Amino acid sequence: MEILAAQATALSLLPTEDRHVWSLPDTDLAQAAHTRRKAARVLERWRLPRATVDDAVLVVCELVTNAIRHGRSPVHIALHRGQGALTISVSDQGHVPFPTKGPELDLDLDLDLDLGVELGTDPDHFGECGRGLSIVAALSQAHGYEGGDSTTFWARLHTHPTGPGGPVV
Repeated sequence: MEILAAQATALSLLPTEDRHVWSLPDTDLAQAAHTRRKAARVLERWRLPRATVDDAVLVVCELVTNAIRHGRSPVHIALHRGQGALTISVSDQGHVPFPTKGPELDLDLDLDLDLGVELGTDPDHFGECGRGLSIVAALSQAHGYEGGDSTTFWARLHTHPTGPGGPVV
């Protein structure tokens, strides 16, 4: 909890043009597509590299979809940029009893956290569900989870102005 509180305090000190926060009116899965488009517009307005925008939009969509499927409304999304990084936070009012290892959740890429089985051992492991947090772990430089009365998953991506995708034009 202390780390999340410290992050929230530090992020609240950012200029408003470096943060964008919104809430979803309900937990309809159609909100995930709306959120994906809204996040893309914000990140493009911030002129982040194309590769960062693409990765961040996928991370936002995965975290929002998990919040909608496994949490309770309201769902809050926050994008914060600064010091060469983009932090994405998605919070809901649900309680997900995932085990944690310290302040960061160990999101093992070989583990399907939604189904609780190793990828490849489940007969339906090619289904549409079950790999969202593994995708988040693969695309982010840091990620974590904070639980309690509400649930917050966050991910941090680098936003260097040059890179494989180049700047958004």
